Amino acid sequence: MSENEEWYDREIAPKLKELCEACAAHGMSFLSAVEYAPNKLAQTYQVKSDAGLEYVMLQYCARTVPNVDSYMIGLIRHCREKGIDIGASMVMRKLTGAA
Repeated sequence: MSENEEWYDREIAPKLKELCEACAAHGMSFLSAVEYAPNKLAQTYQVKSDAGLEYVMLQYCARTVPNVDSYMIGLIRHCREKGIDIGASMVMRKLTGAA
């Protein structure tokens, strides 16, 4: 474990967890992503069941980075489950075979 990772775990993560829990208590989604070393991320998040698409996109991106396929698959699945129209997206239409 690097010095930055240890410092993050000791000093920052507990504060972010506290903020995440406070937001959740007020019905808010929360997301933080910290790069403590190149390509090394730490994340704290809470997703409301009725979170908006913009938030879901950010959260999926943070969770799946750097795997673009996982991001797109998760986003497509979410849109299907929530009945969100993907017709305005050329990429989503191509990936799903939508007209």
